[in-house]
Amino acid sequence: MTARRSAEFLVLLAAFTALTALFFWQILPHLRSALIGPPEDNLQDFWNSWYAVQKHPDGFFFTRLIRAPEGVSLLYHSFAYPQIFAVWSLSKIFGTSLQSLVLLQNLTTLASFPLAAVGAFYLCRHLSGSTLGAVAGGFIFAFNPWHVTQAMHHAHVAGIAFLPFFALCYLLAMERSSMRWLAGAIAFYALSALSCWYNFFYCFYFLAFHLLYLRLHEHSWPRGWRLAAPALCLGGAALLLSPLILPMMLSGLHDRVYQIGSNIFVADLLGYTAFPPTHLLSGLSAGLYDSFTGNPWEDTVYLGLVNLALLGWGFWRAQAGERRILWYALGGMIFFIVLASGDALHWHGHITSIPMPDVVLTRLPFFANVRTPSRALVFVYLFLGIGAAATIASALKHQRTGATIAGLALALALMLIDFFPAHLETTAMGCAPELAALAKDPDRGAGVLDLPSGYRDKDFYMAQQACHGRPIAQGVIARLSTVSLADHLEVRDLAAQRRQLRAAGMGYILLHHRQGDLFVWDTKTDGNQAQYQKSYAIVSDDADMTILRID
Repeated sequence: MTARRSAEFLVLLAAFTALTALFFWQILPHLRSALIGPPEDNLQDFWNSWYAVQKHPDGFFFTRLIRAPEGVSLLYHSFAYPQIFAVWSLSKIFGTSLQSLVLLQNLTTLASFPLAAVGAFYLCRHLSGSTLGAVAGGFIFAFNPWHVTQAMHHAHVAGIAFLPFFALCYLLAMERSSMRWLAGAIAFYALSALSCWYNFFYCFYFLAFHLLYLRLHEHSWPRGWRLAAPALCLGGAALLLSPLILPMMLSGLHDRVYQIGSNIFVADLLGYTAFPPTHLLSGLSAGLYDSFTGNPWEDTVYLGLVNLALLGWGFWRAQAGERRILWYALGGMIFFIVLASGDALHWHGHITSIPMPDVVLTRLPFFANVRTPSRALVFVYLFLGIGAAATIASALKHQRTGATIAGLALALALMLIDFFPAHLETTAMGCAPELAALAKDPDRGAGVLDLPSGYRDKDFYMAQQACHGRPIAQGVIARLSTVSLADHLEVRDLAAQRRQLRAAGMGYILLHHRQGDLFVWDTKTDGNQAQYQKSYAIVSDDADMTILRID
């Protein structure tokens, strides 16, 4: 039996890996030379992997490589710990060259698709009893547009592979009163949280939803094991994660770690049926996405018209006894849709006066870190997959006619087309020849000031650090709680700036020239670009970058 299960797992993994290759076929030839996604936080994610393979003289959770010379705490940084651990491990085999790290970054990000699909398959099959339905459920959870867009922007948010295993182990623990399965749920809970800290809260909300479902379904509050299990699960995960959670909570007493976004990066009601930017028909919804608050990748919450039609058909055709799983799936979807709505309901980009639970949650200490409510969609897709699996199971059980089989085949084909991504972007990765001088300078402590200082520019500077390896004054992390040189840099009096930079141990200034919407100078915050070249010695100068030496 074990051999059979292992073979099944490998077949599923191979099949979903092939589907991943199909979805991302456009970028497969560039896996060693370009990062998945446009230049944005994917560059910061690459820095995370590069940082993981470096030496850490001040410990892993504090570095002076960015925000130099003061350095910065990385407790709240957006590390996807399982992913960067995988990169660190594989780098022992494939090396730490730029090309190798880019390849490993891309592969570990793409691995979240087949792994998440396999986990959701087992969960959906357990609840529905249908292998075909479980395949559809795994596909919906892993290959939805939300996951595709997050893979292009945020490696930690895209790390959803452990969530369905957590849910499956927890449900089995509840059904069988099993400490063994509960231990599995705790382990996968912790791994999910280590992939993305938002999942620590979402798994807790899943436990709360399941308790509420049992209360409504059985007309009384659970007792005994079914009340103890969720408490033990939460407590066990918190205990495993306490070496990180406790320092985070203590540092979270500082107001600067809490940032705005709980009523900006939300799921707009129209977004559930609006074609996202990666959709084949995205042009039809471009105007809608322009009206939404937030940015396009956090606004992507498209559930799929085919999936919604299939779920509606399931409620219409399923028999009374078979609707329990459908109601469970719909209840879970609604529960997490409410959480994804932010402080108030959004409609067509307008913030209505209808308050949502987040208006309370985002004002609680520690809970306030969940500043991007739309990411709760990860559990909406999980429950949607369960609902689709239950619908297919019901159809195959009672209506095995030619018309039903043909209808299901058509629905599955349309489901694939509806989620198939288009307009995928990449970010070319390479080291400019001019950076060779910086890398060869024997004064390894001489830091680098990059200008201008836009948000995405700072992401670029972090990734570029892999080329020269020097401390940089710029850099961004998920939560900034300290002040450094970059926050009070003198830009008007360059003589005073020179003294400031010398005292800080800076050796070079890199002036980046505008490339599209990157490196846009603001004289108020960055100074006069031409004046820099008159005030400092020029090491090199080309169309992309001017390197200055601080003498």
